[in-house]
Amino acid sequence: MTELELDQAFSQKLSSSRHFCKWVLQQTKFNVLSEKFILLDKEQALAKPKKKPENWWRHWWCKLADGSESETDIFAVFGLPDTTKRIALHIEDKPPHGKFTPNQYINYSKRALFMANKPQYMNYSDFTTILLAPQSFLDKHEEQVTYFDCLISYESVATIIPEFAESLREE
Repeated sequence: MTELELDQAFSQKLSSSRHFCKWVLQQTKFNVLSEKFILLDKEQALAKPKKKPENWWRHWWCKLADGSESETDIFAVFGLPDTTKRIALHIEDKPPHGKFTPNQYINYSKRALFMANKPQYMNYSDFTTILLAPQSFLDKHEEQVTYFDCLISYESVATIIPEFAESLREE
């Protein structure tokens, strides 16, 4: 399984399952309101009209003040009904043999903060960064993973999304 295939499976499950969205949000600091937040995938697709709608989560690039450019693997914005409150999940996916690029783990929060409260990034006011990876990767990179707000193991996702179980078997 490629990283892109896993990203697609994860994002598709977010789009198709309210229960999965709730489960993911329960892993984060937004757990108290996890039942109320609604994924804004259709709005994200409209914000990037040149992309295929099913790729609403992909290619959210930004250029930071230091001149560095990067993107979030899976960018998901949620809203509270009948309010303008929006939150974002910035998800980095590291498959079994994945590696961090230089400063990648440091830049996730910087990028999320930079993108906050900007119309081109859906005007979210709060965010969390998530590292999605096999438990063995999380254990191996103990220091680097502390830069993420939330860790979600492939093993926990594999019970919901079969592609993640397949990826672990390939490890």
